[in-house]
Amino acid sequence: MKESIIIKNLGPLKDIFIEEIKPFTILIGESGSGKSTLMKAIALFRWIYKMQNIRSYLKKSNVKSPFRFRMDTYLKNCGLDEFVKTNTEIIYKTSFDSGASYEIKFTNKKLSNPPTINSSHIYFNKISFVSETRNIIPLWANKGASLTGGYLGYYFHEVFKDFDLASDSIKNIDLNHLNLKFAVKKSHSGKNYKIESNNDDKFEIEFKNSSSGTQTSVPILLISEYFSQSFNFEDAFNRSVLNYLSTTDNLTQFKAVKNLSDISKKIYIHIEEPELSLFPDAQFKLLNKLVSNCFITNQNEIELFVSTHSPYIINHLNLLIKAFETKNSIEGANYNYNNLSVYLVDEGVLIDLMVRNEKLVNTNPLSDTINNIYEQYNQLSEDGRIIKE
Repeated sequence: MKESIIIKNLGPLKDIFIEEIKPFTILIGESGSGKSTLMKAIALFRWIYKMQNIRSYLKKSNVKSPFRFRMDTYLKNCGLDEFVKTNTEIIYKTSFDSGASYEIKFTNKKLSNPPTINSSHIYFNKISFVSETRNIIPLWANKGASLTGGYLGYYFHEVFKDFDLASDSIKNIDLNHLNLKFAVKKSHSGKNYKIESNNDDKFEIEFKNSSSGTQTSVPILLISEYFSQSFNFEDAFNRSVLNYLSTTDNLTQFKAVKNLSDISKKIYIHIEEPELSLFPDAQFKLLNKLVSNCFITNQNEIELFVSTHSPYIINHLNLLIKAFETKNSIEGANYNYNNLSVYLVDEGVLIDLMVRNEKLVNTNPLSDTINNIYEQYNQLSEDGRIIKE
């Protein structure tokens, strides 16, 4: 299955067209350029498509659709409602090798009636969005029980839900990018999260007391490893479909049009700013582990969508591409150029940074700031001026 998207006049986004969303896609750009807006729009329409798959599956299994699409609510949850204008247009399309395609269209502030999906094309997908607010997880996990009713926004609660689910299955992960370990331990109040040393210098501290870089990167690695290795589609299917049927007395009418084992499955992970509070060397190592989790050691099919401010991450991609081309790996990671897209988001449009004839990512546009500093430095030296405060 291939995806494409068109977005026009959505907040800072003026005219966006991605002909094919690749399995690994990265956006880079200035703050406010629209990176997060684009990623949230894609995640939202992937979720709508997921729900339309479920609705089509139930319909073809002799069960009336259990829900309606409420676009106003979805846009508000995603924080996109204030960006929508009368001329906003979003068209999300999936296509298959057979030639079949399905389109979900949002125009004139309305969502068109999503098409019923043929049984042979039904997917059961999981959508995960790891927001920049993940740094609140350590404190919320520690105090959440006393904050009943507290609300920190849709994306925070979504990422916390995935973090909590992941920590039920995975009790330890190595944080090699920081030379540390993350451990989930039982306590009288439930789960207790700890950070431990990864060498002979033994120590243990509460997750909430760890460094900011530790707090922002643990959810990324825990969630990606969980979806890579431990996520159970059958359990998720039972929660989202069969539980509904049993509570609405529709289970007796249900005649599965297709067995779950025969349904195509995919996990979409979206990550905002993986580099938060990390030194460049740690950014490289984190990216290596993330790529390894999602594309090399994964048991489930995963696609990864990332937004970043870090030119270091973009530069490191060329090393992973070279490692793949030469049949090597960097800390267990490499990546196929053909499955990668990198875009610079600038003034409401996308600039493709992929250099196809050389199989690398063009990092020159990301060097302007350094070049400007260097030019100013030379000018100061040549003029012999001394700047006084």
